[in-house]
Amino acid sequence: MADLERIVPLGGGGGKTPLFCVHAVSGSAYSYAGLARSLDDRPVFGFEAPGFDNDRTPVSSLPELAREYVEVLREFRPDGPYLLLGWSLGGLVAFEMAKLLTAGGAEVGLLFLVDAGMPVVMDLPPERETLVRYVRDMAGTSDVSPPGLDELAEGWPPDADPEEVFEQVEAAGILPEEFDAYVLGEQYAVFRALLAGFYAIEVAGTHEGPSVHVLAERSPAEDMRWAPRLPALVEHTVPGSTHHSIWTGDALAELARLVREHLGD
Repeated sequence: MADLERIVPLGGGGGKTPLFCVHAVSGSAYSYAGLARSLDDRPVFGFEAPGFDNDRTPVSSLPELAREYVEVLREFRPDGPYLLLGWSLGGLVAFEMAKLLTAGGAEVGLLFLVDAGMPVVMDLPPERETLVRYVRDMAGTSDVSPPGLDELAEGWPPDADPEEVFEQVEAAGILPEEFDAYVLGEQYAVFRALLAGFYAIEVAGTHEGPSVHVLAERSPAEDMRWAPRLPALVEHTVPGSTHHSIWTGDALAELARLVREHLGD
């Protein structure tokens, strides 16, 4: 039986076709809460990863995740059309879902990617680098560390122990109080599994249906070349935004406007 707990309501309402948003590397759908508030006349749901807020073992195969999410989606909403949105790693999973849904005879009304990088197959970085990337992600940044993190990380060995690292991060006050060592440890396994899945996947095939990619202006566009995989692709860039700030302030307002425009609101 499908794990329907993977789908969480984010907001909105009314009788319009629901929008389903796929988590990024954190495994959480929380990043879409602001968008859901902006689409208050449309139901918005999020996919959360196995192991995030439950005792399931995290999944490190993105194609496997896509298959599970399609199964969950078809049980939750048996008939299309399906509207899919994914930020970052979530865009890649949404792309895999769109291919599976279409192959199964379902209609994908729109595939909407937000600053979604194309993966390159490689080994997972050393634990120290992965931990730095994780703490940055929890701080809501991508290429810039929060104050004190880089200095702290200089003392970590390449095979740093996550439990010890998170105790140091908590003691140094690098993250808000709610991200204590226990919370960081609980969520790191999901992050690490999903990151490994991103580095392991070799993207193949195409999705022929309507698709949109909204890029952050300060993200490297050369790492996000989706046109060969999405023949009907339309692209936009949000001025002044970064990979994470696209979900805040004026950037979020512009992103929400583009979502409404392409959904036909």
